[in-house]
Amino acid sequence: MGWDMLNKSRRRGSRRKQNGVVLIVALLLLMVLTILASVSIRGASSSEQIANQDRQKTLALQTAEAALRYCETMVQAYALDNAKNTPLLGGLIPDAAPVGAPIVFNWEIVSGGQNFWDSAPGVIAPQIVPFASLGDGVGANSSYFRRPPECMSQYTTVGNSKVFTTTARGFGPEVLPAPAPKDGTLPIGAEVWLQSLITMN
Repeated sequence: MGWDMLNKSRRRGSRRKQNGVVLIVALLLLMVLTILASVSIRGASSSEQIANQDRQKTLALQTAEAALRYCETMVQAYALDNAKNTPLLGGLIPDAAPVGAPIVFNWEIVSGGQNFWDSAPGVIAPQIVPFASLGDGVGANSSYFRRPPECMSQYTTVGNSKVFTTTARGFGPEVLPAPAPKDGTLPIGAEVWLQSLITMN
């Protein structure tokens, strides 16, 4: 009888030790699963953010391309119009670039921390391109965008030809409208710049 009771008590003690080990292993597995779940959630969130940023950049590129084409059409019409009938050209009048070396165009000038694009309108200001004039579905889907694209153009004279430098910038749908009047506040969000050169004889 004594040996049987001793063996039973030993078996109970070993079971308690096994139960303690199982609990520790279960807690470790639970911890590993929690870490894996949090890593996968972060990865999914990062992928979603990257996809959203890529979409905003693509939409900004579309508006910039449409604005550049619109402004190029205005520049060509201006260059070919001997009467320079500005109202028919949407108000975009190319400026003569300053003479000298190196030539600094208005689109790249920053004065007092402000540029010609975002500072208060003065003698020189970018042309606001109306959404209604943009093709390629941008104008029809202008409800996606809150800030219209902008452009400006300048020309240099080379012999008997004029070289027009036209610069346009488009904004993603998350960019807020510019303050009125502009106060130098930079746009926050997706912003794409495009530029073209047109030589006219």
